[in-house]
Amino acid sequence: MLVRRLAPFFLAVLSALAQPNPSATPPHPLVWDAMEKTLEVKPDDGAADFEFSVTNTSGRPVEIIEIRPSCGCTVAEMPSIPWILAPEAKGSFRGTIDFRGKHGKISKSLFVNSSAGLQVLGIVVNLPDMPDPRERNREMASLDRQAVFKGDCASCHATPAQGKMGGELFAIACGVCHLANHRASMVPDLSVAKEPRDAEYCRKWISAGKEGTLMPAFAERNGGPLTDEQVASLVEFAFAHLPTQPPKP
Repeated sequence: MLVRRLAPFFLAVLSALAQPNPSATPPHPLVWDAMEKTLEVKPDDGAADFEFSVTNTSGRPVEIIEIRPSCGCTVAEMPSIPWILAPEAKGSFRGTIDFRGKHGKISKSLFVNSSAGLQVLGIVVNLPDMPDPRERNREMASLDRQAVFKGDCASCHATPAQGKMGGELFAIACGVCHLANHRASMVPDLSVAKEPRDAEYCRKWISAGKEGTLMPAFAERNGGPLTDEQVASLVEFAFAHLPTQPPKP
């Protein structure tokens, strides 16, 4: 049944492509405001709306049977089904293209199947490359290493740590940076000790961080989100589970 239903559409496509000399065929009665439209969008938009207007320039009604997008990320909505344009009548249809997860120049087609024959409309989306948010965060941290606990960054680095202790706190406060799959090159791998570590070593780094680096101070008294009890639980967990000596050569 599906093949039978789609057959007229694909036959129309093949017929249009098989024309040996398009200039010898009579003009199509449906005249669009543009055969291709370009959309300038922002990466954060996620989707963009478009609209095409059409005029039936013939002396007889034309029925637009369907408007089929070239892929599922594009949706076209006809004003009615079927859509019948009287002689000299005008109309329009709207649609949406979803470009989440994409970048660069995106081209999509809309196949307009009507009683007057197939037409192909085009949509081009110019989508600028989205900057790496980690690079922006690193720039902020280079100016203020406590920035990770402020504004939007607090939702990842401060808020989740409230009330947490020990291993759970370590995963939230430390793992988000040090255990990330795509850890930035300047973020140390805590599973490798580059120098001897003791409890005081861990307490100093966690509480005060280090000036001139991206490592913030986590203790409340130094502008961080953690209480003394939380810092102590982190020190205990880190000292118990992380290597304390550099690997032997």
